[in-house]
Amino acid sequence: MAANHPQPEGAHSSSSGSSTVEPLVRLADLQTIPMPNGILGVAEVSKHIGFPVHRVYYIRDVPTGAGRGSHGHRALRQCFLCLRGSVRLKITRDGRTETVELSRPSQAAVVPAGCWRDLSDFSHDSVVIVLASEEYDEADYIRSYEDFVRWDAGDEPVTAVPYLDLKRTSQAVGPEMELAMRRVVKSGALIGGPEVAAFESRFADYCGAEHMVGVGNGLDALAIALRAWGVGPGDEVIVPAHTFIATALAVDEVGATPVLVDVEPDTGLMDMACLEAAITGRTRVIIPVHLYGHPVDMDGLRAAIDGREIKVLEDACQAHGARYKGRRVGALGDAAAFSFYPTKNLGALGDGGALVTDDPDIASAVRMIANYGSLEKYRHEIAGRNSRLDPLQAAVLGVKLDHLDAGNARRSQLALRYFLGLTDVRGLELPTVRGWAQPVWHVFPVRAPGVRDELQAFLAEGGVGTNIHYPTPVCSQPCYAGRWRAGQFPVAEALGGSLLSLPLDPTHSDREIDFVIARVRAFFGA
Repeated sequence: MAANHPQPEGAHSSSSGSSTVEPLVRLADLQTIPMPNGILGVAEVSKHIGFPVHRVYYIRDVPTGAGRGSHGHRALRQCFLCLRGSVRLKITRDGRTETVELSRPSQAAVVPAGCWRDLSDFSHDSVVIVLASEEYDEADYIRSYEDFVRWDAGDEPVTAVPYLDLKRTSQAVGPEMELAMRRVVKSGALIGGPEVAAFESRFADYCGAEHMVGVGNGLDALAIALRAWGVGPGDEVIVPAHTFIATALAVDEVGATPVLVDVEPDTGLMDMACLEAAITGRTRVIIPVHLYGHPVDMDGLRAAIDGREIKVLEDACQAHGARYKGRRVGALGDAAAFSFYPTKNLGALGDGGALVTDDPDIASAVRMIANYGSLEKYRHEIAGRNSRLDPLQAAVLGVKLDHLDAGNARRSQLALRYFLGLTDVRGLELPTVRGWAQPVWHVFPVRAPGVRDELQAFLAEGGVGTNIHYPTPVCSQPCYAGRWRAGQFPVAEALGGSLLSLPLDPTHSDREIDFVIARVRAFFGA
């Protein structure tokens, strides 16, 4: 524990790091209950330990002068209690070392993931119990201190880089999510209830909006919003030709006509000149897509609308936390749809979605439609549907929301690393960021005209995972065969053949991104 933190009685902690740095080891005073027939000591997961316990073991009869531990753990969290005698615990992480002396059973030392640990100076009568967040997994151990130092510094050799590894994300916040899910199961409120209400309130505040309604997924959020506005047959809804197909499917679902417009070649976002030309007397809604986490020019969109009675429904399914001129997306239009698909910047452990708005009437209408057309049990005002965010997902999302800004900041750091490492590569076009945008880099899309497929194959051979967002524009999808002619949206069609998404996730290391950069440069001979 750093020197400026109070020392609970019976333990001593010292650190070689700065006194202003948060300590590695958290000392927890356990509940002690004196009773006529003995003393009862209590360690509760939520109050004292902070992670679910899946393995318990103890250490006793350690020979004089012997030590234990001398290994690191990548993801395991541990809680050490000295039930009898005393022991010295030394923890190392991030180039810092802290030492804790445990000498009474009413105090625990909670050690986070990613630490090297050494146990020494066992008293002859010591008994140490260890509570672990996971069952035994040899793959989580780092047995050599030299290997740990390299791993801790991010200097492990990189031989492959996954495009996305959701297991990494789960490891980072897994114990917190598990506790949150346990809380929901224990409550018995498995549909609706306080967990959903709490997350709806928090996420609305995060977006700078008044209301959020949780729904089943992003497509439902779009479609239900359109229905709540009364959009239907004979109405037109403008969507970009380059987007995930759900944007257009939502329009079809309510019986309206999706009107496609082409996109900007450097951003892939809705082209405002094309938008203005597409507006007719039947246009009811425009759906700007904040694609890849980069916000659309909302002032330009409003100028194109030019005061006409047209609703703006933001498709923010890839843009949690992105900002347009300092304001977060989600409160820039009349309503906004979000997806919480597991791969999103704010992802659930399954499907989930949200409608965010300042309009209480649209919020109420969406809530009613999504709940069988009912706001009062067994009274159905309209023929609605079932599309709800369940409490388990809401609880998980509440945990992840605490980490969203840090994750987005890390994405921006890695995006900058790509820019610095690839700007001079001829034949490769990097994404454009508008001056008024603070993107959150849900995807890092590069363009390799004429050689995209060859580049993707080359990277795959070198162990680099990639993706394509999206290979086929909406206008060319089989489900829309015959609706639009080839060449009608030339920019969107060209992007489909040249875009390639490089690995970029908060869990990627600097060395992994450098590995990708080196492989890309090798392909182009740069």
